[in-house]
Amino acid sequence: MELRHWMMLAGVVAAVGCGPVEPEPREPAGVPGATEAAVAQQGTVQLNILYVHGVKGCQDHRLNAANSLNELDDALAAALPQRIADYEASHPGVTVVVSRAHANLYTAPASGYHPSDSTDPLNMDDWEVGDPGCTTTKQGEPCTTAYEWRYRLAREIERKFPAGAKNILLVGHSTGARVAYEVAANVGPNGVNTQSWGVQDRIAGVVSIQGMVDSLGTSKYNVVGTASFVTTCKNGDPIIGFGDSCALGNGWCEYAGNVGGFPAADWVARNKAALMLTSWASCSPSLWTGNSDGPLPFDAQGSGQALGTSMTPAPGQTWRPSHGIKYGSFCHSAIVDPGLSGHTQAVAAARDRILNWVFSSAPSVASSGSITTSTSIAYNTSTPTYSIGTSCPVGKGDEGLQVVGVCKHPGYFDGDDHAIAAGELTLTDGAQCTGAFKWTQKHDSSNKHAATFWWKTHALPTETSLLATLPAD
Repeated sequence: MELRHWMMLAGVVAAVGCGPVEPEPREPAGVPGATEAAVAQQGTVQLNILYVHGVKGCQDHRLNAANSLNELDDALAAALPQRIADYEASHPGVTVVVSRAHANLYTAPASGYHPSDSTDPLNMDDWEVGDPGCTTTKQGEPCTTAYEWRYRLAREIERKFPAGAKNILLVGHSTGARVAYEVAANVGPNGVNTQSWGVQDRIAGVVSIQGMVDSLGTSKYNVVGTASFVTTCKNGDPIIGFGDSCALGNGWCEYAGNVGGFPAADWVARNKAALMLTSWASCSPSLWTGNSDGPLPFDAQGSGQALGTSMTPAPGQTWRPSHGIKYGSFCHSAIVDPGLSGHTQAVAAARDRILNWVFSSAPSVASSGSITTSTSIAYNTSTPTYSIGTSCPVGKGDEGLQVVGVCKHPGYFDGDDHAIAAGELTLTDGAQCTGAFKWTQKHDSSNKHAATFWWKTHALPTETSLLATLPAD
């Protein structure tokens, strides 16, 4: 359930339904042109968009990887003139200049580190730990796939947007989303801000579209079959649904399975700006049990600091939170493949979310946490009222709160756990990114139930949009 400050002002409470089938989280809405320009933003405001593709297995696909998000770029380009005109009209003294480019990490300048038995830069996805000619112990060190993706993205940023260009927005799909967060967060083999890629200060934010953000090889995700994700991947099967008919490299399998991008995504969300667009649908075949877009679990696509939270089935016959904005029900490659069902709808949905975030409303998470009931709750009785949140970040105002939860049904018939319905949650928006909520158990007159809740309070820049927060020349 979600409550937003602008709705409180209007005297309206909006609820998003929760139940055995997970609801689509709603994005806090803004009103284009509703605020006056900040005095500090005068002059020319750059916005430089770089599209970052996902993994490719076939050599010809690697050579043409830059074309992956062409239709999304076309859709944004068609809408930009009107959005820019509206923004400039409501922000006197500001001129907006948008530049767009596409990266190809397979053909980008290489680092010079490579295994002695794999010298072709196109084969960077084959570079696994322990390859001959390398002294590596984990992905992310030079001579591995993870290092090479990060190094080449940094070089593409420099090449596509030379010195003087700033306010760079990385728009990444799948693996491209993870590496975008990692470069923005200066991720090295030892984590966030352990290796400078030289471009962090020029990156304004990251948009991820069905991003392969979390590591896929942990026990958290239940891969179909008896083998682990990394083993399944290295066995040479084209990993289901990634949109390529060729087997993916062993190094990429390690990068996908053993390296987690959630810390990087959280850092970007807290310190820059992040919009994590997620999806799940009925996609066949699927690599996972539970909700997925085929190759990616639903909750691997967004980190805890992402705006938006919903619930998803989890191993052990229960439910857990999935973070990010569900922008529609699309299989993994629909956004990049015009031949797939839902492509047109995915492009339009992503376009609208991105434009709204850039030009109208760019809320973020002010604070978050979880609460578990201390006792089981009887029918038609309520939990205590839980106070949540802290003061809004500097330069931001209150934008409401969101709470989701799982009702626990233990015992012999375990498996009846379910997402808590919105009608059972009462939210109260407080001042300055604080609030409160309580749960009333209304659905089981025969039993008491415990529950766990996950909550977020939202903050909104004073000038509401991402663009209004960017420095002008």
